[in-house]
Amino acid sequence: MSFILQLVGPPASGKRTIGALVAQRTGAALIDNHLINDPVFTALGVNGMGSLHPQAIPFAGRVREIVHEAVLAAPAETSHIFTNWLIDTAEDAAAAQVIRGLATTRDASFHPVWLHCEPEEIRRRLTLPDRAVRNKLRDPSKVDDVLTKGTAPAPPDALLLDTTDLDATESADRIVAWLDGHH
Repeated sequence: MSFILQLVGPPASGKRTIGALVAQRTGAALIDNHLINDPVFTALGVNGMGSLHPQAIPFAGRVREIVHEAVLAAPAETSHIFTNWLIDTAEDAAAAQVIRGLATTRDASFHPVWLHCEPEEIRRRLTLPDRAVRNKLRDPSKVDDVLTKGTAPAPPDALLLDTTDLDATESADRIVAWLDGHH
């Protein structure tokens, strides 16, 4: 049986890095949020510094819909890992349910993982050079604004993982072990 893993956490909490390691170990396809966002962000001149263009999120939403259609069309044995930053709004809570719904429609098991990282560590990670490779948030002046929005509440079946002092390899180890126990 295939699975869908959803990694949710604030910027610089390690979603993509951890997701890539879990994908390597499980053979799942990684659908990182920047895989969806970056074509739109690049076209609009968004580079992780300053404010988002007002059309960035609506345009990326259209790309996301197509990616979701592709996930539904994928072979039944294909597993997927999604990464998202979901804030505490009804809209983002609904977005989390969409991913769960994809798993249900595909008859795949669903595994939510909520990442936490302390603000000081997020600020440090924002300056790492690999964040510029993709159009990730790198503007330290935007961190407090982003973090005050709060993360969407974790569902009761989520694995909660604090990545503040945990390296990506150990985080991936814990997630894979958790998956093995639930899959």
